[in-house]
Amino acid sequence: MAPKVSVIVPVYNVDDCLARCLDSLCAQTLRDIEILCIDDGSTDSSPEILRRYAAQDARIRIITQTNQGLSCARNRGVDLAQGEFIYYVDSDDWVDVDSCEKLYDAAARHGADIAVGGVIKVYPRYRLRSPKYLLRYQSEDIYASPTTRFTAINYHHIVMQRLYRRSALLQLGITFREKVCFEDVEYTMRVMGEMGWLVTVPDTYYHYIVRRGSISKGKMTLKKQQDLYQAHKSYVAYMDKIGVPIPAKARTYTKRCWTFGPLVLFRIQECDGWEIWRLFDCIKIRKRRLED
Repeated sequence: MAPKVSVIVPVYNVDDCLARCLDSLCAQTLRDIEILCIDDGSTDSSPEILRRYAAQDARIRIITQTNQGLSCARNRGVDLAQGEFIYYVDSDDWVDVDSCEKLYDAAARHGADIAVGGVIKVYPRYRLRSPKYLLRYQSEDIYASPTTRFTAINYHHIVMQRLYRRSALLQLGITFREKVCFEDVEYTMRVMGEMGWLVTVPDTYYHYIVRRGSISKGKMTLKKQQDLYQAHKSYVAYMDKIGVPIPAKARTYTKRCWTFGPLVLFRIQECDGWEIWRLFDCIKIRKRRLED
């Protein structure tokens, strides 16, 4: 019989925190899961850690590939998954032990395609007095339309702490764009715009580690700027196409940015067909209409 949930865990050089992630997955109160660990060409001791855990828990499957990036690893995991739902976990994060059970039970009760739980941001270098919630839900509620689904996730483009019905993903052909950064933007917009009901689930959390070297928090290289620009531009166009309103500030996105340390020297932005040039992020020095 197919498992209820397929957990997809891309792994690349995370031997300092992989055990914590796997401990949280092996301890899940929902036992009927499979854990697909895609080793994306790790050069540290991550493969040895995976083999040690797989020897102790038969639900862990190790898939090895040459380094091809996060999106490729996730897509391969979905290709090999057999579960009713897909659940993405990054290998430097961890989850509450009841996450799979609470998310699955809510999705099953309501016939939802998507179940969403809370997310807590964790800063390893700082000790916070209280949790920093990225998403938090107080009740179990159903959202049926694209507009309400985007509102329910507060327009956050993260794919973790969410169950996705695998059959719906396959039917709609929703995959991660490969060889780019900020791939979660396009994936999330299609999931929320095209899949079925979404249910929010309170009192269970994903612990998201904010690391200095991560794609989202690391140095904003030219490629990252270009990828973010294309992702944001596609997002605005998609939302307009399906008729979902978005916050006004989300319609303005950066095309190019020059910095000196933390100081923004010059930024080029686009908003609703206009290009705006700003000096020091505050002085508007040019605004021109873009050609269609």
